[in-house]
Amino acid sequence: MNVIFNNLSAKTLANVEDHLSNNEVSTDEELIDLFIEDLGLTLDQAEAAVRLRDQYRIQIFLVGHGPLHQSDSVAFDPTTRTFN
Repeated sequence: MNVIFNNLSAKTLANVEDHLSNNEVSTDEELIDLFIEDLGLTLDQAEAAVRLRDQYRIQIFLVGHGPLHQSDSVAFDPTTRTFN
């Protein structure tokens, strides 16, 4: 587990990952506010999550193995059609 997020529930992490992957309309600042106000993250956690946004936008991660969970994430490789 990425230590900055170790106190968050699996449901909260999944919600954060969903926003990072799919929320194309909110600015980074709006996402930070949403994470703090609606999901209960600290400012440091919200900012750290938003810094991972580009990775979540361009890669598909195995559930529970994205950058929010671990530094050595497992992403889908379209060439081999496997998670590496």
